[in-house]
Amino acid sequence: MKTTLTLLLLLPLAACVDVPTGASPAAPLSQPVEAPYRDLDPGYKTQETAHFVVKAYASPTAAYYAGLCEENYTRVMQDLGLYSFVPARPYNITVYRDATEFHAKTGQPDWSGGVAYGNALLVFEGDGTPAIVAHEMTHLVFNEFMGLSQPAGLRWLNEGAAVYQEIRSSPASAAAYAERVRAGVIPNPIPFSQMVNLAPQNESQKNVDRWYAQVGSVVGFMIRRGGSFNFSLFLGRLRDGSSADKAVEAAYGGLWNDLASVERAWKLETLN
Repeated sequence: MKTTLTLLLLLPLAACVDVPTGASPAAPLSQPVEAPYRDLDPGYKTQETAHFVVKAYASPTAAYYAGLCEENYTRVMQDLGLYSFVPARPYNITVYRDATEFHAKTGQPDWSGGVAYGNALLVFEGDGTPAIVAHEMTHLVFNEFMGLSQPAGLRWLNEGAAVYQEIRSSPASAAAYAERVRAGVIPNPIPFSQMVNLAPQNESQKNVDRWYAQVGSVVGFMIRRGGSFNFSLFLGRLRDGSSADKAVEAAYGGLWNDLASVERAWKLETLN
């Protein structure tokens, strides 16, 4: 893997991770994994923590991945301000030996680097695995907190939070996204009115890359400038059915009053 930058195409019950090599064309959407998927071969180890049940082979160990998951979980909860949120049950993490085993046992296409299914994350050992875990774990937490029936209009927020956590977990991803913001977003930012409704899988690869880079930048800006606590209030209002504008006003009143004011502030910081 030459880059750990992940392209997440979120489905209602499953999210497939494409780990492209360089600027490879966008891959088509995969179908959700149908349970039961095939488990690891005999000899794997299981490590249980407060929030995860991790299965992996001897090297790296299940304990290593369990520690990685808990580290990412702590950061996700702190950044999103979900201090009082408690998942209903532990998340299941399965780490296959390599890409060959992963594809054979999950039925995922060759371009897939991992898949989230329900409360489970299926990945394989590789250079990009820590970034994939951070990105997909954010989806698991976001989906449970917000509800799986969340409207399509919140996809920008779901993906933006996942991109931001990937950036926070991986210097390689941080550098890749920073370059995409510099080269694609700053010269031609997507208006927020389009950003919140864009369906990237139906767009060109250039626009897909630009959309993911921009939503990650926007969500990161809201968390850094507005604070994690206010971001959690914003999520809570959206979960309860408020419009984005009403949620911004309720959570950030005095700083931003609607999504348009967030857009102006983000442009002032990012584009200059």
